Amino acid sequence: MVFATSDAFAQNTACGKPMTAEQKLQRALDIQEIQNVASLHEYYHNALMHKEEIEAIWAQKTPGVSWTNNTDRYVGMPSLRKYYIDGLPKEKAGVLWVHMLTTPVIEVAGDGETAKGVWMSFGHVSGPMGGKVSSSWAQEKYGMDFVKENGKWKIWHLRTYVDFYSPIDESWAATAGYSPQDSTGRQTSSKLQAKTNKESGVKANIAEPDEKGVYYKEYSLTTVPVMQPNPPVPYCTFGETFSY
Repeated sequence: MVFATSDAFAQNTACGKPMTAEQKLQRALDIQEIQNVASLHEYYHNALMHKEEIEAIWAQKTPGVSWTNNTDRYVGMPSLRKYYIDGLPKEKAGVLWVHMLTTPVIEVAGDGETAKGVWMSFGHVSGPMGGKVSSSWAQEKYGMDFVKENGKWKIWHLRTYVDFYSPIDESWAATAGYSPQDSTGRQTSSKLQAKTNKESGVKANIAEPDEKGVYYKEYSLTTVPVMQPNPPVPYCTFGETFSY
């Protein structure tokens, strides 16, 4: 797959029709609002305001809302709430989760009803855990699908591609496969999370996923770089494209 832009993409909708000045303006406004929604996800997450985030910027009327990480997939709003809201750490004092979003590639559907975007993210996660403090560097990528509900863009599908979580005092090349503790558990598999919780004496509160698989392989000294997630390309309707 080749990813490119051209004047044709800027002048025509992905449905193959010339864009009017009004349509071009709307596309620019849509892209800015989508960027804001993606960034708001990180601000809500940083403040541990997951319930407020779900209600404010996630799709409520469109079926199939989902969250996928390297090994787990949560499908439907009830599962998402169990994972993302009920799975918050009970002790919030001292928790610091920072996931920056950079290098956005955003594509709005030709029909204006859905959109897709990808971002790279470098950050850090820390917090108290079983009487100890866990601090880690984090490198991941995001793929998101958005849907317009009542004229507002909402997150429909969110997928994280986690390359590594590494203790801040060690090399991520040397610690490939490291698992963060409970305070950063949103990016780990539920099985691995349960193991770290048991070892530290902390009760697990991460919901079991609806689906399990190998959706993305984390960084190691044997992995070969690949284009994941695939950046979006112009499309007319969501039925023509893939889902993150």
